[in-house]
Amino acid sequence: MTRRPQLAALLLAILAALLLVLPHLPAPNSNTDIRVAVYASHAAWFACIVAFTIVVAGACAATPTPRILLAVAALLAVVMALNVADIDVASDLAKIAFGTLAGIAFVRAIERPWWLLPICVLVPIADAWSVFSSRGVTHAVVEASREEPRWLDWPTIATPIAGVPYEAFGRLGIVDVLFLALFVGATIHWSLGIRRAAPALALGLVATSVIVVEGVDVAIPALPLLCVAFLIACAPALIRDARAAMRT
Repeated sequence: MTRRPQLAALLLAILAALLLVLPHLPAPNSNTDIRVAVYASHAAWFACIVAFTIVVAGACAATPTPRILLAVAALLAVVMALNVADIDVASDLAKIAFGTLAGIAFVRAIERPWWLLPICVLVPIADAWSVFSSRGVTHAVVEASREEPRWLDWPTIATPIAGVPYEAFGRLGIVDVLFLALFVGATIHWSLGIRRAAPALALGLVATSVIVVEGVDVAIPALPLLCVAFLIACAPALIRDARAAMRT
């Protein structure tokens, strides 16, 4: 337990190093180079974020909810200040910490594991509508960012790519990190199988990058595949809990 804060700090340092170092690597010059750069960079990035959420969830297991909510509010203020000051890398790290703690706080509002079943069905639908519908909030933010990039930069986290400048990085929503932490926290809290869930969640995020690069070449929501990955890893345990709840 005493080493978890140090491990969380180390993971944040690794994430910062990825943001700072990867842009200075040789730029990809072919489609194959682009694929290697994106997949390798994102695999390392998402693996570190998943590991960070696991460490923080474990460290916060015995922390009272009011303290977590206070930390969430403090981190939100830090994120806003760093955004205004245009301190990009520090802002990205603060957003990861904010989304992680917010997701862990969200776990405290869930009384039974099976509640995650409807969440995993409804949230991707809402996320897809928000991205693709002309009336969606995310769609409006993306359109506004064409003239003012801050509209997109502020609620998202840079996702580094080797050999690509910071301004051309991919973007991951803070809400995506929130739900990642929710799934990780719930998996740990109810012993749903974190050894299965952790790699599945990381692969779900990487799969979103694969679809963008190999298929549509446009921004797509990350939550649908993240929820699918969580269900693949934990659906049997959630279904067993739902059946137990129906019997009682």
